[in-house]
Amino acid sequence: MAEKTFNFFNPRTFGRLLSLLICCGKIALFSQTSFHAELQLNDRLSLPFEVVYHEDKGPKLTVVNGEERIELRYLTKKKDSVYFEFPEIAGRIVFHKTNRKGYWLNLNKTLPLQIPFQFYEAQSLLYNVRLDERLDTLPHVFTGTYDVVFTDAKGTEKAIGIFQQSGSQIQGTFRTETGDYRYLSGGVVNGTMRLSCFDGVHAFLFEAISTSGNGLSGTFYSGTRYQASWTGVLNPNAELTSPYSISRPLVEHATLTLQVKNSKGKKRTLDPGFFQGKPSVVQIMGTWCPNCLDETRYFMSLKEKDDFKSVRFVMVGFENGTNDKDRLQRLKKYARKMDLNYGFYLGGEASTKQAGIVFHALNGVYSFPTTLFLNKKGEIVQVHSGFDGPGTGIHFTRLQQTTEALLRKLLEE
Repeated sequence: MAEKTFNFFNPRTFGRLLSLLICCGKIALFSQTSFHAELQLNDRLSLPFEVVYHEDKGPKLTVVNGEERIELRYLTKKKDSVYFEFPEIAGRIVFHKTNRKGYWLNLNKTLPLQIPFQFYEAQSLLYNVRLDERLDTLPHVFTGTYDVVFTDAKGTEKAIGIFQQSGSQIQGTFRTETGDYRYLSGGVVNGTMRLSCFDGVHAFLFEAISTSGNGLSGTFYSGTRYQASWTGVLNPNAELTSPYSISRPLVEHATLTLQVKNSKGKKRTLDPGFFQGKPSVVQIMGTWCPNCLDETRYFMSLKEKDDFKSVRFVMVGFENGTNDKDRLQRLKKYARKMDLNYGFYLGGEASTKQAGIVFHALNGVYSFPTTLFLNKKGEIVQVHSGFDGPGTGIHFTRLQQTTEALLRKLLEE
């Protein structure tokens, strides 16, 4: 009698085995490290995203937003709980090592905010891990650049939506006059585009359906309470107000006199003489601001280049907190975690109003970040509002080119 053999790669046999494994909701043959994660923002809404987790050589947790990878720092284990913190942004993720349920501790507000968190394997191999849903097999195409208007109880805000689609998966972002919405990722489910982002501060969920005339209509959810409607119209030539025309000096050849506090909490006046002798980049920011984080990383990389070693970079932070001592501690911890390679000062509480008081040489400060470029005489030659970060693709590249060309010009004067 001939010996029977099991042909694992027989298509029918493999299909049955795959179906059985899918029905069970997991595969025992492979060690899965990508998991569906959720933040329970309120009793009606959960924010889906993706994490990578494994314990091969100690616990490692990474938050995934499209091309972005945020590797959290492992802190400790206490009883049955595992503690991680975000690498620069103030916040922690804590969860039970067995059921993987816990919370995100947002430390960017004046008072800590705790939001339920969990992660688990996607229900099926056919499901998108991030959304834990099956994506459409013949999806509507959302790819393109859109003129967008967000509408909430306070009014409207103009933006530009940029989406790239591969099959049923979508990545993209929104550019606004105060910054971008960083890395959004998701896909098409039952004809609806669903995109999310979680970076330790932003907890964003965008949904939209296609409307007639190459349009979009949907809802934007942010954090535990905020909700806005939004519409978009396909327009490859969509533009925003120039970021160089929003904040501007009140007079020609304006200089700076800033009342701030140094890292020891001592009052300090940065007068025009402080900014003379070399070009200066003065960054108005907050440690709670992811766009500011993107900008800080960029400026730190510039500081390391030989071409820009003679440029003075100055950070002025506006922070949440109950008092200046608390605010300064947040700024100092941020600088320490980032290994910041340029000087920083505290400007006060986290508000554009306070920033406008400190930077009284301007017509106002309307976004975080806002960046001032000064010549060797200490005169303000340009002010840039907001930031097009790496999630905006070509727009980030253009911002880098424009910034570096300006700095080279100032160095040559």
